[in-house]
Amino acid sequence: MIEDVYEPLARYRDEFRKQFATLAREKFKELTERSGVDVKANRALVAEIKKLQREADSASTKKSCYGWLMAVGFVGAVAALIGAVATDGTDSETHGLCILGIVAGLALGIAMIPFFNAVAKLFASLESKIAADKGLAWNQMEPLNRLYTWDIPVKLIEATVPRLAFDPYFTAERLASLHGQFGWDDSFNDGKSIIFAQSGVINGNPFVFGHYLDMEWGEETYEGTKEISWTEWEEDENGRSRPVRRYETLHAHVTKPKPVYSEQKVLIYGNDAAPALSFTREPSGLTGNEGGLWSSIRKKWRLSRLKAHSRNLDDDSNFTLMSNHEFETWFHAKDRDNEVEFRLLFTPVAQTQMLNLMKDTKVGYGDDFTFVKRRKVNLLFSQHLTEATIDTDPSRFHSWDYDAAFTFFVQFNERYFKDVYFALAPLLAIPLYQQTRTHEEIWKGIVDGRASAFWEHESLANYHGEEKFAHPSCITRSILKTQVIERDGGESTIAVTAHGYRGEERIEYKGVYGGDGKWHQVPVTWKEYLPVQRTSNMGISERGTPSDIFKQRVAASYASAFRRSILSYLSGT
Repeated sequence: MIEDVYEPLARYRDEFRKQFATLAREKFKELTERSGVDVKANRALVAEIKKLQREADSASTKKSCYGWLMAVGFVGAVAALIGAVATDGTDSETHGLCILGIVAGLALGIAMIPFFNAVAKLFASLESKIAADKGLAWNQMEPLNRLYTWDIPVKLIEATVPRLAFDPYFTAERLASLHGQFGWDDSFNDGKSIIFAQSGVINGNPFVFGHYLDMEWGEETYEGTKEISWTEWEEDENGRSRPVRRYETLHAHVTKPKPVYSEQKVLIYGNDAAPALSFTREPSGLTGNEGGLWSSIRKKWRLSRLKAHSRNLDDDSNFTLMSNHEFETWFHAKDRDNEVEFRLLFTPVAQTQMLNLMKDTKVGYGDDFTFVKRRKVNLLFSQHLTEATIDTDPSRFHSWDYDAAFTFFVQFNERYFKDVYFALAPLLAIPLYQQTRTHEEIWKGIVDGRASAFWEHESLANYHGEEKFAHPSCITRSILKTQVIERDGGESTIAVTAHGYRGEERIEYKGVYGGDGKWHQVPVTWKEYLPVQRTSNMGISERGTPSDIFKQRVAASYASAFRRSILSYLSGT
């Protein structure tokens, strides 16, 4: 029987972290054995490359030194020549020193030429040898580099944590079930473009990590200037009036709208437990402040506000303070709208485990998460997830250095596991979420050979790069949105529309009062952002091995990519 994970912090600290580290090292060893890479030969070649690189660095330093001395000599000679011409026939002593400077400068510059040429030739030779040896090292490591796949990190997590399973890709059926069973609303995606998505299940209940590009209107302040002058009359020391010309630079500013782009990450989770409950909680700011005077004051103040809110009978809130005041102070979900279901969800066990997560400062990330529950849909935003890399592109593991590849592989996967695990941890801390199963095991086999969701289509388009879809006049980033226009078996044609902005220069005049006692119209040039869009097609195939037709299309395309279990191509235009 597979056990549930009700103590996420303790299980990670005492069991999962070590188990995952062992599995990651064993996986790299397995890949090494499968690849047949000659590790000893690679290490010897890498050592030679590093030795050559040290010699090249030394040669580069000498080259810079000789070049600098050569420049000093010739520049000094030119300066002395100018001085000699200027003093010719006027100051014989200075003139003689200048002649001496010319000779010395030319001697230094000319003397450095052979040294500079020799070390430059040596540096070029070393660089050429390093490039050739790196090419050999890349060839040595190519069999191993070819074995890295998109799903390695998540497969390691599945082997470590019970009840967790990840999908090969986010399917349309999975998304439709989130809509139908859990009430997910695609309005979340309005104005956003998915950069990467990773879906899966916790004990049959679906989740999806989303990395997305968002745009909001911000402001930019522009400055304009205008030079003015005027004449004033002053009395001099003799009492006579004389004209004096005054000058002033006038400054004016205008503030105009500007599109501002940001990348965010979110975890979305569907569960039937507590279906009538909604609440929002944000980081308390109390993590790491245990025992301090200021922390004690803040906790007492937050608790007093919660007590006052609980006693307030004049509003529509049914908020009732729970007996665990420490949990209430930290979790602070004062906008909850169903006290009965809140208590069913946050049992004493859940309260204890959630407190452990929020108060931790050594193992995980502490209280860095925002938890939003809207009926059956849960959204979690966390600071560490925002900063994390959740894209499992295997190309990042490619290397010409076996030992460096091993170190990076282990470090990346351990960090990936920690980031993903503690993003999920607030959900794992709630026993009812793991005890609640979806009806009739509807998730089993849902991703086998099925159509991918538009989240994956946007992710694929962004993987190719915004610039391949952007409007020619676009000067900002582009929000890529997709639509399936044709589907035949495992192949689809996707329309990708890039939404961006072009810029038009405008001039606005602002009145500024000058020192001459007059108002002046100062021009301020600013940029107006006007929307532009462009639609182009992208072909995709969810088949592991592309058909002959797909191969032909890829051959005729100007760009193609394989991401996770999906192949995609862009038609030449």
